Amino acid sequence: MPPLSSPPLQQSLWASILILMSAIGIVGSNSLLLSPLVLAVGNDLGTDPARVMQAASAYGLGVAAAALTLAPMGDRIGAGRLLRIALLVLVLGLGTSAAAPGLWGLIAAQVFCGLAGGAALPSIYTLAAMIAPKGREARVVGLVLTGWTLSMVLGVSLSAWLADLAGWRVVYLALALLAAVLWLSSAGLGKITSNSAGQASSPLTALRVPGIRRGLLASCLLMLSFYTTYFFTGAHVTLTLELSTAQAGLLPLFYGIGFGLAVIFDPLLDRLGLPRATPPVFVLIALTYLVMLSVAGTYTLLLVFALVWGIFQHLGLNLLVARLTSLDPEQRGAIMGLYSTITYLCVFAAPFAGALLFPLWGLKGCLALSALLCLIEAVEAAISLRKGPELGPIDPVSPDAPV
Repeated sequence: MPPLSSPPLQQSLWASILILMSAIGIVGSNSLLLSPLVLAVGNDLGTDPARVMQAASAYGLGVAAAALTLAPMGDRIGAGRLLRIALLVLVLGLGTSAAAPGLWGLIAAQVFCGLAGGAALPSIYTLAAMIAPKGREARVVGLVLTGWTLSMVLGVSLSAWLADLAGWRVVYLALALLAAVLWLSSAGLGKITSNSAGQASSPLTALRVPGIRRGLLASCLLMLSFYTTYFFTGAHVTLTLELSTAQAGLLPLFYGIGFGLAVIFDPLLDRLGLPRATPPVFVLIALTYLVMLSVAGTYTLLLVFALVWGIFQHLGLNLLVARLTSLDPEQRGAIMGLYSTITYLCVFAAPFAGALLFPLWGLKGCLALSALLCLIEAVEAAISLRKGPELGPIDPVSPDAPV
């Protein structure tokens, strides 16, 4: 395979995409694991489920702290090197989680995992933008983002099965081994540098980048709309529809499948470009929420539109990452660190917003707020992206191009 344009790849594009996708899958799996494993972990450590979930809170705090403080290091030492350091810390955190003698040991281990995740995710998004051939940014970023599907559909489901078979500690040990394999495989990514390598950046310098505040507003609107509804789908299925927990678990499964299937539409984003694609995609996300609102009482239809929800959410997230990474290539690490911080602040805030709406109007109230937030973002994007960065049309490529 001929070498690609700057920055030069030290390994094939497909191998790089697979590594980045898998890294998201492992980070995402760890962030979602404790919910299905909470009873097994609590019984083994001699504590109640509510206290076990404190480890999940510790993980979230670790991610937010690292995304804000460690992610800018990628602009100085290179996103590839930071990712490899984060993978090593993740191996340590997951391995320590598997060996945790008690609750506080698990909490401490999950803080390490959070620090690793907070440094890894901005590096992954940055590398995805760097390795993408010109005109194919959306396709490459979209493929990397399917790592979230791996974490939701495969990571959590297989981990729950493995926990029943061999115990929860084996799950964390298996993830640690997979992270170690990724570290060994990512030597080529570690050699990728940008023109900004060695340049100092920070959250403060990133906040001075033109367009960053509107970009972070877009991040907040998309993430808050998603989590406000997502966190209460299980309660809707079990309490309102009076169905089983297993049936409630099918909703995120269908969403995850839709999120993965959306890669077939990513080339369309490259053809349309960022300014033309973003407003209609956010309108489609809002319409999906409104349709889900109208069919919320019918479980089967809710499953179908959870699939559609996953497709459009993937496209919206892809456009959001493209928007942020194009603002200032020399500060991508700091910018994506701010994005991850905003995401986890939304994870923190969404349950409070939903808790105000769900007791009064059920899931319909959450869906209505989510639709409103996405419509606001569609208007914001239509106004602010007219003169902003654009993903141009697909360039002619050689017949042996990997994507």
